[in-house]
Amino acid sequence: MTQAQVAEKLHISRKTISSWENSHSFPDVSSLVRLSDLYKISLDDLLRDERLLKSYDVQIKNSSVMIKIAKFSYNLNIIFWLLSYVEFFNDKSAHFPTIPLLLIINLIVYLTHFSNWVKFKRVDYVLRLLVTFFLMFTIYIFLNMWLTGFSNFSSQTDIYFILGFSLGKVLLSWLATVSLVVILFFKPMNSIVDL
Repeated sequence: MTQAQVAEKLHISRKTISSWENSHSFPDVSSLVRLSDLYKISLDDLLRDERLLKSYDVQIKNSSVMIKIAKFSYNLNIIFWLLSYVEFFNDKSAHFPTIPLLLIINLIVYLTHFSNWVKFKRVDYVLRLLVTFFLMFTIYIFLNMWLTGFSNFSSQTDIYFILGFSLGKVLLSWLATVSLVVILFFKPMNSIVDL
């Protein structure tokens, strides 16, 4: 059979078949089962191919590294979230963007290494996440604008100062909310088995 014929029977592209043959990638489990049925070869014989075994070993190693990075970044996110309260309730002295900036960078690193996106297919999970986000954002805005000295700055006559101060507080509230939602809803996996 040609690559095109096999690809058509397996419902995949011819390029995928070509990359399997050239060891650029390897079939997933469902494709292996279909290949086994198509060529009437046992799965055991297909799986004992050394190139395939090496590829899966590399994938497992890469996945375990990703999980370790995600766990470290998740714990760092908790620390940065707690430290963001230093900025959150700071209304008397100069503001330093270091903690929020580190929090943003860490969130980006964490979300690029997060691999448990399957749970976000459940509508109830996403709805809980959104309700939590909007509720916490509202609470943070209230705390930030009214309880931490907004009235001290509202007497300022410079409209740009008031707008900048307000925008900074809203952005910090948004960042703290995103960080909390990540802590609550984006817990890292414990092992590759969780995949």
